[in-house]
Amino acid sequence: MEDKNVKSYLEALAQELNGNFTEYSDDTVIMTLPLDEGRFQSIRGLITEKESGLMLIFTSTICRLHEFPNVDFKRMLEMNYELGYSKITITDEDYLELMTSIRYDLANAEEIRYMINEIAQTADKLEFEITGQDVH
Repeated sequence: MEDKNVKSYLEALAQELNGNFTEYSDDTVIMTLPLDEGRFQSIRGLITEKESGLMLIFTSTICRLHEFPNVDFKRMLEMNYELGYSKITITDEDYLELMTSIRYDLANAEEIRYMINEIAQTADKLEFEITGQDVH
């Protein structure tokens, strides 16, 4: 992960929130954050080039779709409208995920903190609603 001190900030944020920080590769980190009621949510952060430029992206898994075929996709799309940064997505690997992104050159500590909080809280809430578990 290129350093505009984003990696250092994420590590400090994980520590501040009593979570874990793992540098997975040069461009990817994983934060596992504690939430209410003893639950946890893992968030993957990566920097990648997209058509719109260099992007800072956070993702968090909700569930595997083939394990929970009764997901209300209309509700998921409606939720996308309500969320600030996050969007509910489906990956090529059959995962329902929450994703948030911002152009890397526009990312700042306040925005990143908001994005991390929104994605962790929302992904955990949906995971519990859909699966009744705390897996991701």
